[in-house]
Amino acid sequence: MRTKNAKPFTYGSLYKQHTPDDKIIPLTAGSLIDFTIAGPYQNTRPDISSNTITVYKSGVYQITADVSVMLEEDQSVVFNINRLPDGSEPLIGSTFDANGISTLTGINVQANLYAGDAIGIYIAETFAPVGRLPRYNRAALTVNLLGY
Repeated sequence: MRTKNAKPFTYGSLYKQHTPDDKIIPLTAGSLIDFTIAGPYQNTRPDISSNTITVYKSGVYQITADVSVMLEEDQSVVFNINRLPDGSEPLIGSTFDANGISTLTGINVQANLYAGDAIGIYIAETFAPVGRLPRYNRAALTVNLLGY
């Protein structure tokens, strides 16, 4: 077996598990989705205190983001996957949204990431003309290195 060119695996994950109705979190524009569990990882650092996954190797990554959103009539929310927690650097093609009542929304993108990049799911916009803010109760963010 040839191992000279073998590449070590690089992956990481963060999760927000289902919570009871009285613990459902409002979606606030200008912040990151709040995660509660760091999943399996290698050559990355999932961090629940910063709600990001930092990659240690530069390369092309497959990134998957999913959020279970609860909306009331005429509400909507827009997300993107960001390198910076202030929303100033979304990954190209990473914007996704939710409209309607309750929905699971997400996106799967490939992006060049550099060693030290920390990505998270950024809440770019919320629209709630009446009633309470849009809310969520589950979320997931995963990264997987495809190649250097």
